[in-house]
Amino acid sequence: MSAKSDKIKVVGFFGQSGAGKTTIIRNVKSPINGSLVMQNTGIIRYLFQRNDNYTSPVELLQKYEEELKTMKPIEKSNKIDEIYEKYIRSQFQLLNDFSTEVYLGVRDDNYTKESFLLIDRSPIDFYTLTVCGVNYLKEKLGKKHNANCQKLIELVRKTAENNTRNFFDVIMVTKPWKAEGGREFRDGVRDQYLGEHYAGENWYDCANDINLEGIPQFTIKEEITDLFERAEVVEMYLKEV
Repeated sequence: MSAKSDKIKVVGFFGQSGAGKTTIIRNVKSPINGSLVMQNTGIIRYLFQRNDNYTSPVELLQKYEEELKTMKPIEKSNKIDEIYEKYIRSQFQLLNDFSTEVYLGVRDDNYTKESFLLIDRSPIDFYTLTVCGVNYLKEKLGKKHNANCQKLIELVRKTAENNTRNFFDVIMVTKPWKAEGGREFRDGVRDQYLGEHYAGENWYDCANDINLEGIPQFTIKEEITDLFERAEVVEMYLKEV
């Protein structure tokens, strides 16, 4: 397997759905200090189109809602454990599939010039999705996940850490550009992640669990509401990287 190219710096944008990550990336000008600026904002959509195995808490609750109503307590408890595990494993697969696509895009043989590659997600996002989704299920099901599921969550966390260190050079923490966080931007893929469980502190506090060991992080603050100005802030930061 080829190593990550030394000619490319990979910039991942971490932030809740609708925070403006893709729009910022599309407005960052090229070149920056002589380095080409390239964009990859389609990985998630590509993965969802290719794979129908990913699931969400909403889909799982809809699937098992009637069945849970008729179950005895022990059966119901076991089924809830199964629901948690299905969701966490789905997110773990999504994290690994995303990371594979990033790896394929940053190998040595892909680049001959100094470049920045801007990606509208990062591995941290998938750990965060996992935690936020588990908390959503806990509220709806009235039961906490078991120890086995906690081990799976920890595996997702460690994988997110390792993949961020291996493939990313900078993380852009992207706060919502307005109070509603862009929740009117519904597109069929991220609709399920536009609720309060996946926003604000519920989202951004999860990043505190991730140890990036020296990988630079820059926060695009909520106070900057003009999307073109946000792109300019990114440009100015990358000039110093």
